Amino acid sequence: MSNSQVLSMGLAPLDAQRWIEPDAALPFWHAHKQAVRARLGSRVCCATPESLPAQREASTLLATHLVRDHPDLYRRAGPKLDCGEYAVDIGEEHPEPLWAISLAVADDLLLLQPRGDEYVLTAASLCSPSHWRLEEKFEQPLSTIHGPIPGFNAALQPRVARFLQHLHAARPVERFNWGLQRGAALCARDSVAAEGVLHYRCERQTLYRLPGTGAVLFTIRVYLSPLSSLEAVPGALQALVQAIDACPPALAVYKGFDRLQDDLDDLRNTYV
Repeated sequence: MSNSQVLSMGLAPLDAQRWIEPDAALPFWHAHKQAVRARLGSRVCCATPESLPAQREASTLLATHLVRDHPDLYRRAGPKLDCGEYAVDIGEEHPEPLWAISLAVADDLLLLQPRGDEYVLTAASLCSPSHWRLEEKFEQPLSTIHGPIPGFNAALQPRVARFLQHLHAARPVERFNWGLQRGAALCARDSVAAEGVLHYRCERQTLYRLPGTGAVLFTIRVYLSPLSSLEAVPGALQALVQAIDACPPALAVYKGFDRLQDDLDDLRNTYV
C-alpha cells in the first residue's frame, strides 16, 4: 500500500444537526479542560488578537447549534449557556470566546484562517491532544503543521489546500483519525513513556466554514477504549492488525507503533 493510499483525506459530508455529538458526561469534560489549562496554560489554549471576530462567530454558531439540536443537554440563559450541572459565560464581551464555548463540549476547537495562499492556526482550545504540541504549531500554516507526517506535503498538501479554498459554509465535513496509546490519558502530549494497558484512540474531526469571517472551525472529539474492548466487535482486532501492518514504516514510526512493538506482536500472535 502506498503513502497516497494510506494518507487519504477520508472526508464525508456532515449533517449540520450532527455537528457536535451529544455527551451526557459534560461535567467530566469541563473539569478535564480546566485542569489541563491550569497545568499547561498557553500550551493548550491561545489565540491571536485578530482571531477574536472569528472566535465570537464560532461561539455564536456553536451555541445556536447546541441549544437547537441538543435541547435535552443545553439551554440559553442570557449570556450563559446552561449545560445542566454547570453553565459557561458566552456573552459577547467574553475575552476568550473560543475557550468559553469549548467548555460546553467534549471537543477541542481550533480556528484556521487564510493568510495568503495558506490557512494558519490562529486560535485553539486543545486540551486532549495526542503527541503534538500546540506551542510548536500555533500561528503556523497547515503545510508546516502537517510537515512531520511522512508523505503529507507531497501526497496531500495540494489537495488539502484546494479543499479548504472551496469549503462551503452549507457543506461541513467530518473525518476520523485513529491511533494507539498506552494508558488512558486524554492529554497524551506528555505520555511518550506512559504506562498502562493499550488503548485505541479515535478522533472524530469536523471542518466547518464560518460564513461571516471565512475562518474554518476544526473540531476534534477524542474517544478512548481499552484495546480489549474491541473483542466484542467481530473482526475488529483482526482489521486493526491489518491496518497497522499496512502502514508504511515512516508513518508507523510517526504514529508511535515502534514504541508498542511488544504489545503489537502479542496482538498479531493472538488475532492473525
